[in-house]
Amino acid sequence: MSAAIADTMRSEWTKFRSIPSNLPTLLATVAVMVGTGALTADRAAEGHRAAGAAFDPAYLSMYGGFLFAQISVGALGALAVTSEYATGMIRTSLTAVPRRGRLLAAKIGTFGLIALVTGEAASFGSFLLGQTVIGAAGAPAAALGDAGVLRAVVGMGLVWTLVGLTGVALGFLLRDTMAATTVVAVVDFVIPIIGPRLMPEAVGDWVSTYWPVAAGLRVATTVPDPERLAPWTGFGLMAACTAVLLAAAFAVFRSRDA
Repeated sequence: MSAAIADTMRSEWTKFRSIPSNLPTLLATVAVMVGTGALTADRAAEGHRAAGAAFDPAYLSMYGGFLFAQISVGALGALAVTSEYATGMIRTSLTAVPRRGRLLAAKIGTFGLIALVTGEAASFGSFLLGQTVIGAAGAPAAALGDAGVLRAVVGMGLVWTLVGLTGVALGFLLRDTMAATTVVAVVDFVIPIIGPRLMPEAVGDWVSTYWPVAAGLRVATTVPDPERLAPWTGFGLMAACTAVLLAAAFAVFRSRDA
């Protein structure tokens, strides 16, 4: 990493933590994922016999909490950008760092690291507490040494990171916190979770398989599903879609006035 990028990332970290609500919101988001994950894991454990071989304790301990936490993570990613547009600080940032590519890269890198650290903490916390809850309910719990489990837990943290970077991209594209947060909620919750229940069956199946966040979450599963993408294939699809959004954000940021 060049000294210039490192200095710009330090500046971005200072900006992020200077907003009083950001760090408490991050910690609350981690707590929401861990706590809600434990509640949903307890409910899921009650039906483990009916689920049979499809019972996936690792995924179930993380997924319920992630559904809600992802909105906050995406919103924070958007806020890392839109807060500067709202206050006019973006012009100051561009005066200090006139190379827009460097500024964009620093924002992506800084928030990406923040999201990665908190995402992994939330994933491991959800998994460990969730397995305790599942075991206490009399259902078979998973261990990190079991096949595919470590990949699933680490993968959930990576999906959390991509959701945050999607928020960053939308922040540059829309420049408005409310608009970007709304789009995050629609893209990551409404369409993949509610949409398939309202769509024709064929369309709903396509969304459940290929929609970016639905595909990405396959990396957090440990039970194979022949009707869905393989874990890393699904994650790769989500990562590619996130990269396209970030490329679009870069193109717009370069061409549009601050």
